[in-house]
Order: sequence, then structure tokens, then C-alpha cells
Amino acid sequence: MPAAKMAAMSQAEQQDLSKRVMNEAANGIGFLYSGYAIGRQDQATSNPNLLFLHEVFDYLNGREMLSFIEEIANHSNLQSADAQYTRFVPGQFLTRHRDDVTNQQRQLAFVFGFSKSWHPDWGGMLQFFEDDGTARDAWLPAFNTMSLFDIRHIHSVTYVTPFAREQRLSLTGWFRSVPPDA
Repeated sequence: MPAAKMAAMSQAEQQDLSKRVMNEAANGIGFLYSGYAIGRQDQATSNPNLLFLHEVFDYLNGREMLSFIEEIANHSNLQSADAQYTRFVPGQFLTRHRDDVTNQQRQLAFVFGFSKSWHPDWGGMLQFFEDDGTARDAWLPAFNTMSLFDIRHIHSVTYVTPFAREQRLSLTGWFRSVPPDA
């Protein structure tokens, strides 16, 4: 939901929305975080503060980067990338899910971290799970790192604790096997 739409909601409407989000999360469904999707026609910008984000997106979609990702991930036929900048603040999360979305042709997911001094007690970890829900690996947000993983892995972003002193910032997305306009 756009920030402007949330700001226009009454306090009662915001509380109702928060209650619904938390009820769904208790059932393992949903997320609560801020994001800025890039690369879509309706998201193009002339805002000088956002141009850099679009330049990074263009770089991710360049043949040089796609070839590099193919090489290091032992993957072939990557044609494009989707991306969004995400911000998790205290109280936010992303419940368990897979990124294998029908007709999206996603192959690899990525998280490029911008959190400089993240402490493990703050939560916000990229957590992986077995099919039966057993917790596996957890990756701490880190500055200037790119994590790549297969879209079929079940994962989440753990709850960011109320005492986290920073925001969890990252560029997240998927490398796909279809051209950008498909």
C-alpha cells in the first residue's frame, strides 16, 4: 500500500489494518516492510534522488552482470532481473514462502545488503527452512554483500526487534529466464 494512502487512513483504519496483518502473519501468511519497486514503466522517475536506484537496476539487467551471475551460480540463460529496494524497521517481517511464482520465470533470488553494522540480536535475518518447517541456515544482513539462492528454497526475513538500532536495507529481486518486457 502506498505510504500516502496509509497516511490518509484514520487511526481506527490503521489499527484495523495492523490487526489483519498480524492475524495473517500468525497463520504464516504475509509481510510488513517498505519497498520501492524499480524497472516498471509506471515507476520510471526523473527524481534525481531516485535516478541512482534505476541506474543500479539497469546494471543488474546488463549482459555483463547477467553473465557474471550465470558463471558464479552455474546457471544459464538468464535474461533479466526484477528488483525492489526494501527497508525493514522494528516490528517488520516477511513470513516463510518460496519465490517460485507461476509464469514469472524466476530462477535465482538475490539480496544485496546495505546494513552496515547489523547485530544478530536485532532479527532481520534471511532464514531458510526445510520443507517440513525445520529451520536451517540464517544469513545476517551485511553491508555490500550479495546473497544468491534458488527460488525453490523456503525462506523468510525474521522479525526485526523493537530494540534494533538500524534499519535493514537491501536491494532484493530475482534473475529471470525471460527478457525484461516479457
